Amino acid sequence: MYLNFDLRRFIYHNFLLLTLTNFILNYYIIPETILISYLRNSQVIIMVHLAKQLLRKQIRQTLQLMSNEDRVHQSNIVTNYLLHHPKYLSSHSISIYVHMNAEISTREIIQHAFTSHKHVFIPRYNSTSMDMVRVYSLDDLDTLPLTKWNIRQPLLDDNNREIGTKDNIDLIIVPGLAFSLDGSRLGHGKGFYDRYLDSLSKHSYTIGLAYRQQIVDNNVIPMNSTDIRINEILVAKEE
Repeated sequence: MYLNFDLRRFIYHNFLLLTLTNFILNYYIIPETILISYLRNSQVIIMVHLAKQLLRKQIRQTLQLMSNEDRVHQSNIVTNYLLHHPKYLSSHSISIYVHMNAEISTREIIQHAFTSHKHVFIPRYNSTSMDMVRVYSLDDLDTLPLTKWNIRQPLLDDNNREIGTKDNIDLIIVPGLAFSLDGSRLGHGKGFYDRYLDSLSKHSYTIGLAYRQQIVDNNVIPMNSTDIRINEILVAKEE
């Protein structure tokens, strides 16, 4: 009999935890209450991590079954919702992701933002962090280099562009793998957006764009202290 990969990983992580605990007990003098609290917190972190990995796997499998027609149809509906949203209409500047295949398309939104004379910022990732960098037109966007995720972003050494901050971005359009309507969000596991959103003031309003297949019930997405809830989710209604 073979163990499920996620179960094997759970056992491995707990083995490491027990090994570390044994080392601490043998070489350091630590009050028992502190050690128990440490163990409990570590166990919670491991369980949340594994639960997120399982949910990511399930959502990715579901998204792979979507037809292109369904993707386009739902993207058009959600795009229309956003373009008529009061927060979008009143914004002077937006931060918006450049979509991947498993995400609601943002192409028409970006185009509309330019024609509406809004300032548009897109993510620029490096190995550990993310900033928001201004692009000035669709032609500008389309000439940017492709990343390993097959999305366009400015070069890391391109220092001639305006950087988005809490003072110059009104609305942030947030990507995700799964959402619940209470604002919980499951990303792709790198933590880029959680760290970025945590660095901003509450001045910026956040909206997630989702296929129906990406919506899960409230309290299904495991959340920890570093996960940031977003203000609102836009999703195509059932027909």
